[in-house]
Amino acid sequence: MTHLRLASLALFLLGLASAAETLAQSSLASYQRLDFSLPADTERLLIVDADQDGLQDVLSIAPARISLYFQRAGDGFSFTTPDTSVALSGDSVGWELSDRYPGADGVPRLSLLALIDGQRVLQWSIRDRRFGEPVELLGNLSAFAGSGINRLHFSRDINNDGLDDLVIPGAGTLQLHIRNTDGSYQAPISVLADMRLYSNLFVRQSLERDVGQSLRIPQISLRDVNGDGHPDLISDTEERLDVSLANASGDYFPQTPSFSVDREEIRERLGSFDVDNLDFANLTGILALTHEELLQDVDGDGIDDFVLREGGKVSLFAGTATGMDFSQPRQVLRSGGNVLTVFLHDEDGDGKKDLWLWRVEPISVGDLFLWLAISGSVNVEAFVYRNEGDSFARRPARQVTVALKFPSAVRLLSSVVDIREQARAVRDTRTIPTTIAHISGVGNAQDLVVLLEQQVQVFHNAVEQTPPPAEDRFLASLNYARNRDNYEIDIRRIIDEFEIEQNSELAGVQGRSPDQQMSLDQAMRNGDVVPVSLNGDAYDDLFLFLQKGRDEITGVLLLSTP
Repeated sequence: MTHLRLASLALFLLGLASAAETLAQSSLASYQRLDFSLPADTERLLIVDADQDGLQDVLSIAPARISLYFQRAGDGFSFTTPDTSVALSGDSVGWELSDRYPGADGVPRLSLLALIDGQRVLQWSIRDRRFGEPVELLGNLSAFAGSGINRLHFSRDINNDGLDDLVIPGAGTLQLHIRNTDGSYQAPISVLADMRLYSNLFVRQSLERDVGQSLRIPQISLRDVNGDGHPDLISDTEERLDVSLANASGDYFPQTPSFSVDREEIRERLGSFDVDNLDFANLTGILALTHEELLQDVDGDGIDDFVLREGGKVSLFAGTATGMDFSQPRQVLRSGGNVLTVFLHDEDGDGKKDLWLWRVEPISVGDLFLWLAISGSVNVEAFVYRNEGDSFARRPARQVTVALKFPSAVRLLSSVVDIREQARAVRDTRTIPTTIAHISGVGNAQDLVVLLEQQVQVFHNAVEQTPPPAEDRFLASLNYARNRDNYEIDIRRIIDEFEIEQNSELAGVQGRSPDQQMSLDQAMRNGDVVPVSLNGDAYDDLFLFLQKGRDEITGVLLLSTP
């Protein structure tokens, strides 16, 4: 099978080459070709308008420095040497970019921010295409940014006042430093957060590489919870759900959350798993120990309400302008069976969110043993409780059944072996760098760009546009309709049709001649092609990364010249 794949690929490459020889339009005439050479330790390139002239510039990141290459109107780029650089010193550096910090002249410009060794935050503003002298924004910190130099998204406008604030990571918490109009900062607010430290030793084919450790700051959820027009702060962790409501002027949050949900306390109330009490006739009965929390507007007053599921019990609490009324639930619904999950979705098209309660049928130990030899199925049922304004209907108005069909364990094991063989074959298949870009300039056409050994080829309108994601992807995957109550997910068919493909984009242009092509002076070795928009026109520009050696990374930038 591997030999067939390789033979097919070889024939396809020969077809591309021969088609290019007879091509009438033999070049990308509307593109300026700029050869580039970057230091070998370059890890990433970012596209930014650093001098605010409407043309995008190139920011390069290396282990100990950040450099800028500016684009000049009519001339493009010069990659001989960077226009300006900043050397970053320290064992732990988290950096970020922001255009909401003023420079020495008081005018907001793009700035480089860096959290140095968890102790201080420095700012380098960019003026006259040069990094300025560093200015300390905050000092005497006790933060953690992971080892090495990594991008850390710690500058965000938390309270929607047009000023970026600082989010400083600590041990299991985030310290929020709200910025005042005079450049000073308010006393920090401590917010619980699930911090994640990642170790990554994988080097991809493209220029972007993540080697070492990095810290990811969780996205703080900011949205108007109580309907006053100001964004409120939501901290959602495994242990707690904390909501801090902004004050009347919307310029700061309270030091303690306005209301909280203690998930540890909920788990203690439900009890822990005990194998001695396991019901072997109903293994899915352990779902009675699960819980869910939903913070959404149920009654349509613009204020979020709170839906709590504890096993088969669903409680609705009313939200108010000052917080959440947990004194007594507005409604309690109880469901028998094994409740899997709940969510809110408008089922009848009246603009109000209905409650969908999903149950799974009992599964016994005997069922598991039976499924070792023969295929089986499990029914998952959704009961829809209509939204009646302040609460949900007491009884479900509709029942939706989804049958999950799956193969026997023996057949599943055989399928795993087949998939593993496919993976081996793909490993032995040469990867041809491709990308989707806008090169033809025709409407919303998606063109396929193919980077061959010494040639780049473009196939116009070769890729179908992906439709926007549905509001509820699970229901969309079922082809859900209001007039249909029974659905099926055939896992057996999904496994049988599963195939690992490499160079799959090329299948759509097999037999076609490229619409545009350009020969390259340098051969490509383990390269990549990346589309970017650098000059604001209707055409994508192309970075062609050709070779990476010990001393340099070389390639070609194709810059559109309309």
